[in-house]
Amino acid sequence: MALRLSIVLAVAGFIALVAGIYEIDRREKSSSDTVTANLTEIEQHVQSLGEQIRILSDQSAKQLGASERQVQALVNQIQALESRLKELEDDVRARPGSAPVRR
Repeated sequence: MALRLSIVLAVAGFIALVAGIYEIDRREKSSSDTVTANLTEIEQHVQSLGEQIRILSDQSAKQLGASERQVQALVNQIQALESRLKELEDDVRARPGSAPVRR
């Protein structure tokens, strides 16, 4: 009788041990799968952010180029206006009896 009880307890202990090992293995796999999924998700976010940065950088470069062209156009207009003003001042000075030009 004691032998049978020992065998039953040993089998029950073995089943409990196998169940515990299975549960630990399942948790490790789940944890590993979770880590892999999280890393994959993070990698996708990083790639998405990298693409957004590239797009914003391209847009910024285009806007900077457009702004530089606008500034150059304004500089050209200012130079043309200054030149025209100088011509007008010279014309006024060249006229006999004209008053000095004030700025």
